[in-house]
Amino acid sequence: MSLLAQLKKDSLLARKAADSIRATLLSTLIAEAEMVGKNAGNRESTDDEVQQTIRKFLKNNQEALSVIKDADRRAALEQESAILTAYLPPMATEDEVKAFIADTVAGLAERGPKQMGVVMGALKAKYGNGFDAKQANAWVKAALG
Repeated sequence: MSLLAQLKKDSLLARKAADSIRATLLSTLIAEAEMVGKNAGNRESTDDEVQQTIRKFLKNNQEALSVIKDADRRAALEQESAILTAYLPPMATEDEVKAFIADTVAGLAERGPKQMGVVMGALKAKYGNGFDAKQANAWVKAALG
């Protein structure tokens, strides 16, 4: 079952259970995720595109949490973040990413800043979007430098 189909199923269950926060969040998320595929050629969105949409929603929630002081709204945002996180694959741990970077750098014929793309490409191939690219970028620079 695709991630989009799972979201639709869960949205229906949330509406039946009168879980307004989950139902509203999932309905909005589904609409946004479907638009990605429709805008890219009138097709259904891929799981990667849906995951990117979920990450976008999560990022927006985190930004809102950093500025909102109202306890009730913060609690709702934290609940939404937990719901969104449940639909994402687990992120690679810092140790896993650092070990992979070390192995990849050790296998390079030459080391230097020009090899940055090679290492980041290998990370992307292994973990997809399942790692913090900004943080990994710093680790790769350190490993190559």
